[in-house]
Amino acid sequence: MDTKRLEAVQAWVAERARIEDDYGPLDRIAGVDVAYSGDRCAGGAVVLDRAMRVLEERTAIARVRFPYVPTYLTFRELGGVLRAVKGLDFDMLLLDGQGVAHPRRAGLATHVGVVLDRPTVGVAKGLLWGRVEGEPEVGRPLPITCRGQTLGYAVRTRKGTKPVFVSPGHRVSPEGALELVLSCLKGYRLPEPVRLAHILAGRARDELLKND
Repeated sequence: MDTKRLEAVQAWVAERARIEDDYGPLDRIAGVDVAYSGDRCAGGAVVLDRAMRVLEERTAIARVRFPYVPTYLTFRELGGVLRAVKGLDFDMLLLDGQGVAHPRRAGLATHVGVVLDRPTVGVAKGLLWGRVEGEPEVGRPLPITCRGQTLGYAVRTRKGTKPVFVSPGHRVSPEGALELVLSCLKGYRLPEPVRLAHILAGRARDELLKND
């Protein structure tokens, strides 16, 4: 694995990422996730309205050509993500992964956002980069910081669950990303677009297993 080449790609992405609010009305909010079956992956994407009602769903199958390596997740998931969202009409995309809360400021959400030039937000289940001082509580998100810069927020979305880690991908500010995620909660740990995409990708993966 040529990590220098991969890091050069990530540097290219980070240079082009715009961490500022640059989007219009959010009438169609999409989520995407990927599930794996051997050397293939199933991408699931959903589009919801502001009331979190499903408007559109799509799945896609792609070959997995890259191993799982921390901080290089994009190179494993990008194919499945791009196939799943291809042709979908959305104003904002939420992904199960990191945005700029990444050692090279180029997590999956940032990479996808720059490639598509669409507003994106990363919602991760674990903290990859940066620090959170204290434990977030419901209604009290805490910033993820690195060298005095806010990269995103740790958010406890419901009592009794672990927090999620929200960071902007592209064309969204940390505060805009937080506000969006909070507006997409429906009583579960994950915001609804990501939660439903996760379920959809899992079903598509199970179909792959069934047909093998």
